[in-house]
Amino acid sequence: MKKLIAFSAAAALLYAFTACSSGKESSITMNEAKTSDDGKTIITVGNFGFYDSAFSDTLGFPQEFKVESRNYMKGDISFDDAARQLDLDMIQGDSPDVLFAPPDKLYNYIRKGAMADMYELMDEYGGLEREDFLPNVLEGLTINGELPAVVDSFFISTAVAKTKYVGEEFTNWTPEQAMQFYCEMPEGMDFLGDEDRSLSFYMLRNPGKGCIDYTNFTCDFSDGSFADTLRFCAEHPFVEGYVPDMSTMSEEEMLEYSGGTKGTDRQLVYRIDISGFNHSLANDAYANLSREDFTFVGLPSSDGNGAKTYTNNISSQPYGILKNSSSKEAAWKLVTQLLRYRKPLEKFAWDDTLGIPVLVSQFNIDYDRSSSYHNSINCDLYLPGEWEEEKAFRITDEVKEKLRDYIFSVKFDIYYPDELSYFIDEECDPVIAGERTPEEAVRILDDRITTFLSERS
Repeated sequence: MKKLIAFSAAAALLYAFTACSSGKESSITMNEAKTSDDGKTIITVGNFGFYDSAFSDTLGFPQEFKVESRNYMKGDISFDDAARQLDLDMIQGDSPDVLFAPPDKLYNYIRKGAMADMYELMDEYGGLEREDFLPNVLEGLTINGELPAVVDSFFISTAVAKTKYVGEEFTNWTPEQAMQFYCEMPEGMDFLGDEDRSLSFYMLRNPGKGCIDYTNFTCDFSDGSFADTLRFCAEHPFVEGYVPDMSTMSEEEMLEYSGGTKGTDRQLVYRIDISGFNHSLANDAYANLSREDFTFVGLPSSDGNGAKTYTNNISSQPYGILKNSSSKEAAWKLVTQLLRYRKPLEKFAWDDTLGIPVLVSQFNIDYDRSSSYHNSINCDLYLPGEWEEEKAFRITDEVKEKLRDYIFSVKFDIYYPDELSYFIDEECDPVIAGERTPEEAVRILDDRITTFLSERS
């Protein structure tokens, strides 16, 4: 009986918290300000099992406030149970001041109106200005005119093609254009690389996302274009790889073939994951394309957004300040410190986990980094299979500017749940296998994703 009463009370409190999303802030109780024995303000930082690496790295820094952490997912606690506990803490005035959470989970708190507007804190306390951020990042982080959360860095998944095959006018191409180029590419050429033989993953993720309005929690796959793209992928389930007659190949041709299709004209589209303005980017977008001009075709999309931006739990988990916090000035100072911190890069390290920094000043450091750093975009490059020191070259300023301009132009969107992409894969795979029609998959996707969205609206 006591358990039933306790559960009912918790349910009532959670209902009150849900109601606060419509503007009833009285259902959220302000935290009591806390101070340490030496008079410092205590900032509590909550998480669901992961912190941004900048937080861990800066914990030992001398600062005018004291930081305490609270993990809501200790042991075998599920995310749903952890989230319920956080909701109760917010109602009872015992929540963290700062919250780290996976993007789609944090978005739930943003929608509930639980996060403070950091534009107001920026204007009141300084430390950072709007101009300090990459413009597209700040635009993507802004929701209804407010800045409810930030992130230290991010990653981009996109694709390029040599301009001599796909002109600049096909930047961020549509599914229809990608399918046309597939059908018209020269004989013996692969559409994708050796590591990505299936079309569906590349062709369907963005068109599927375009059928979902995650802001208004609706979806519609029924206009025909998604089914047409899915049908094309089913008709071309695997990219036909180039298989040469090894007995007739010269030693030079054997060396070229052993290096895959990189650096050759046997591949049309090159998928690229941008993990920073670093050596890997110079290698993927310049050296592996034999220093030729390239077009950012991106992932096929109908809205001109050919890039996917994302974060990870190690170096770029989003975070924000809860409205409950009675120590917003100190919390904002902590946020500013985390944003301004950048893990020092060792000269001989190859680190692709740092991501693209969201502050212009940090991006400029990566842009200008000395060639003596192995991870620098400015260090020596080699064509595939040509590793002799005398054949080394470096990226040009023109290409660097093109890469920078592209990074600054992509639509920044980190809140779209990965689960939705997995749903699309799961329901489209049977079509590729010939086990259901594209129209059947579309109906299933509409029903499944509508249910998913309604449960979170």
